[in-house]
Amino acid sequence: MAGLIRRLFGQKPRRSLPNRQRSRSESLPLQVRLPVIPPLTYVVGDIHGCLDLYLKLETQIMEAVGDIPVLIISVGDLVDRGPESAGVIAHLMSSPPKGAQRLVLMGNHEQMMLEFFKAPRAHIRWLDYGGRTTLTSYGVDELQMGGFDLPEDLLAQKMQALVPAEHLAWLRGLPGAVRLGDRYFVSHSGINPSKPLGNQSARDLMWTRGMQGPPPAGITVVHGHTPIDTVDLTGPYIDIDTGVYQTGRLSALRLTPEGAPELIEVSAS
Repeated sequence: MAGLIRRLFGQKPRRSLPNRQRSRSESLPLQVRLPVIPPLTYVVGDIHGCLDLYLKLETQIMEAVGDIPVLIISVGDLVDRGPESAGVIAHLMSSPPKGAQRLVLMGNHEQMMLEFFKAPRAHIRWLDYGGRTTLTSYGVDELQMGGFDLPEDLLAQKMQALVPAEHLAWLRGLPGAVRLGDRYFVSHSGINPSKPLGNQSARDLMWTRGMQGPPPAGITVVHGHTPIDTVDLTGPYIDIDTGVYQTGRLSALRLTPEGAPELIEVSAS
């Protein structure tokens, strides 16, 4: 990723840590920082297994940008609820269109999925939050899994035979946020405004709802996580989750170094 972003945008992404070096046990999510805003960025809302709409949106973006290099950021929640979670992951792992670079962030649904694969019995409730549709997209049959009541080691063995290890490894490596210059901060759910941006926890970046208080001066926070009917571009927090798996609408925000954010959207109709 670093090499391609450097070629496209003339800058090297920095992987930022909080004010002091953190130990692995504290495990704050990785943040990527681009010192300046790329010439053109699109931030895509929650995809939730709706591969057809993501492909439609990506095609529309590439047709619009022409020869301008573009960074396409996904805010996470790639999986669950929609029918093609496996296909979404496979596509985002593949090479991006010519002239584009992808940056994918981790959402709370990816976090739940990884926890389930690590300890299925302890995290069985993921199945009720859309996990069943994700497993179905990989060919996991609930009946063959004994209704997920098999001994945990056998259950994990059967699932790992169907879900590629490289998919899980890729998900584990996803960052929690990206900062674009000193103007935009992008994460799955937003931030905890009482903390410095570099000290945001996984819960802050992936589970927050209803931010109380403004972000740091000059920063606009772009996020998903909380489904909304209409995207509001006027405030310091811009939520772009338009509930794709229910509404058939997938939204993205167009960002440039100087101009105001612009909304684009595709729909199933």
